Amino acid sequence: MSRLRSGLAAWLTLVTCFSAAGMELDRGDFAGGSYDLRGYLRVDEDLSLGADASPGVSQRTSDLRRVRLGVGALWDGDWVAHVAGNFARRSALRDLWLEYRGWPVRIEVGRFPEPFSLGESIASTDSLLATLASPAVLGPDYGLGVGFNYRGEDWGIAAGTFTRNGGPTLSGLYPESANTARVTWRPLAGEQGYLHVGLSASQRQVAPGAGVQLFGSAESGLLLGMAPQSPLVGAADRYRLLAAELMFRLGPVMGLAETIQAQVANGGPAWHGAYAEAAWCLTGEQRSYSTRYGTIGGISPDRPVDLGGWGAWEVAARWSVTDLSDGGGDRGQVATLGLNWYPVDAIRLSLIAQHAHLEPAGQDPRDSNLAQLLLQFSL
Repeated sequence: MSRLRSGLAAWLTLVTCFSAAGMELDRGDFAGGSYDLRGYLRVDEDLSLGADASPGVSQRTSDLRRVRLGVGALWDGDWVAHVAGNFARRSALRDLWLEYRGWPVRIEVGRFPEPFSLGESIASTDSLLATLASPAVLGPDYGLGVGFNYRGEDWGIAAGTFTRNGGPTLSGLYPESANTARVTWRPLAGEQGYLHVGLSASQRQVAPGAGVQLFGSAESGLLLGMAPQSPLVGAADRYRLLAAELMFRLGPVMGLAETIQAQVANGGPAWHGAYAEAAWCLTGEQRSYSTRYGTIGGISPDRPVDLGGWGAWEVAARWSVTDLSDGGGDRGQVATLGLNWYPVDAIRLSLIAQHAHLEPAGQDPRDSNLAQLLLQFSL
């Protein structure tokens, strides 16, 4: 408990300092236009409230998984640039991209998230639960390349081509060349809510001799040894990813589901995962929707605590399965319950209870039960 109290004290001190300082850096006019320069900060820390796990599973008492600091610039309303790094465990580049918005089609160049899957498209500050579903980890993350985005009244499309030849800093830990696309459509929309569907596809090629291997997650950074992984297919250098997604909102209630499949080329193994999750905002707040990006916003409390209210409260649940057993890999399942509290716009506290089950290839099954607290600050 002493570590928990010290962690909370340090986190609240950091929040207070940055909230007081603000992140507006500069704005002004120049010949023919204007500019706006802003900084942004995102801090995520997990604290264990208790865990019970099978032999072979390691436990952490805390995990500072994200300290993302960045700068964004807007020139004359048409040009946007971002640079950001994550300084939680080791310094690492995250965002480095330039976007042009002067046309109906937006063009983006640099290192940015590939347009694939609903789970990866929702920002960590806006997710229903504080951790990413294990099947969503099968999809790509950041890539170095060029992409475009276009939208209609009720649909959006994004696509890009990415290279593995930018080195480990730009291309990431597992560099791959890829062509990736995501299409979303909102066929039903009204005052009370909407229905959203989407499809994603990615054709991917790894470096010669690297082979193909995919990983899920334990859906918590506090447990080690519970993440499923596929066998390494050393003779393969290409594979395909497909994803289908469904999401709805009915007043303060949201639900979403997604399935992701991977097929290794030339008759190699096929792996897949699926998850479903739902959330109900008990205080009545509703999440926004972006047609262009086919994603949702976060919860903004109608009655924040700094104005005498109780903030926003939300309950959420998720079930997921990640099956990488074809060819000799692992299979995992995770069930999660969560309670989210948003005292003000910049702060989120999440209490999470999770049960995970892993069937490692050639080993005895493993189980874990975990209660954890997420402290999140974004500005």
